[in-house]
Amino acid sequence: MVALLLSGSTAWARVPGASFELERMELNTGRGTLQVGSGELLAPSAWNVGLFGHYQLQPLVVRNGESLLARVRHRASLVLAGSHGVLPWLEVGAQVPAVLWQQGADVSALALPPVSARGLGTPMLQARLGLLSRRREHPVDLAVDLGVGLPVGSGAALARDATPRAHTRASVGWSWGWLQPSFDAGVLVRAAHPRIGATSSQLVPELRLGAGVALARRGWRGELSLRSAFARDARQPAIEALAGVRVPVAASWELSALAGPGLGNSPGTPAARALVGLTFRAEPPARLERLVEADPSFRLEHDTLDTWETTPPPGVEPVPTRELLPTGPSASATPVLQGTVLFEPGDAELSGDLEPLRAVVQHLRRLTGAPVIQLEGHVGPEAVERTDPLLPIRRAQAVARYLADRGVPMARIRVRIADTRASTGPDERAHAPRVEVQVSSGSAPRVEASP
Repeated sequence: MVALLLSGSTAWARVPGASFELERMELNTGRGTLQVGSGELLAPSAWNVGLFGHYQLQPLVVRNGESLLARVRHRASLVLAGSHGVLPWLEVGAQVPAVLWQQGADVSALALPPVSARGLGTPMLQARLGLLSRRREHPVDLAVDLGVGLPVGSGAALARDATPRAHTRASVGWSWGWLQPSFDAGVLVRAAHPRIGATSSQLVPELRLGAGVALARRGWRGELSLRSAFARDARQPAIEALAGVRVPVAASWELSALAGPGLGNSPGTPAARALVGLTFRAEPPARLERLVEADPSFRLEHDTLDTWETTPPPGVEPVPTRELLPTGPSASATPVLQGTVLFEPGDAELSGDLEPLRAVVQHLRRLTGAPVIQLEGHVGPEAVERTDPLLPIRRAQAVARYLADRGVPMARIRVRIADTRASTGPDERAHAPRVEVQVSSGSAPRVEASP
């Protein structure tokens, strides 16, 4: 079907008075802010899909002598967008916009055709290729996007270029604790039109730059993004800023709201833009099999990860647990490594100090045999910790995904859910929202390196 649409683009280009795509915004359907990609790809088999309501104020203004007329004063549209993780280095995405309603000033005196109030927009297809990833211990996430816009929208609604549009873009991002900055740069190539630029060729190249920063804190996520576009024949660049917040409203569901101003006279740059959307996200969980009744077990209390002794220290404390047991080998009572990963109250996202997990990954690469990694989820004393009974499971799953992304076989990972009554210990970490990580020898492995 895509091949047929592309082969028909030459015929569309010959239609007299062919229109152009007024919309400049392309949603980032993967990781990062809604406007700027972070270079991080979705995990394989993960996907998300969102539906966004979109409003623009004065996205198209034309000159009538000394005055300006808003050919499109108000424009409301709906955007369906989604992404899917295919491979560790490949993510694909698509988005389909539709103009629901638009209206503007009467421009018949300028010999311009009227604008249709509604119509289908330009569908976008995209592939994102990962080059660097923090999951593989690289310093940053780096990806390249390749996208194409199909000329199948409504020309009367200013929602279709005469030929396919294409873009290429590089994006990079990293984390500083709760802050997640990101940048991207790319080029959009589209069919020439008097309203968007006149060139000696039939194509108009446009340089696009973007910068964004997200603040993830206790479940909610604030974000700020800045985008700019530079065309050769434009009298000034197009610049837009969007700020807003994303809030989880249920398991896997997220509500987002963003708004901001625009600056520039390029068609498609509104004086103001607003977005409201609902997104569903699905990520592969840790492989879990069956739930058994409470059973006493032991958790070793240590202060650091430097626990390579083969005999357990005397500080052994019984902890009642409920355990999710997968089929396969079980952990022995001999730990070779142990640490704690802390979480924010009410949150199941990994953030802050991940040095214990990095140490686990590095030491596992030096072990022979078949070590078993046991993850025990705990809740804290705060009231928000009691609102979600699955919070310790989701925390343990987040740690399991982190380890699996870095090459740890999921079959070696076990998840335990600590009894909420068992919050004892000598320091505040024994009461904090956390996941205890313990690596045990599954078949008497031999340690090949010292810590």
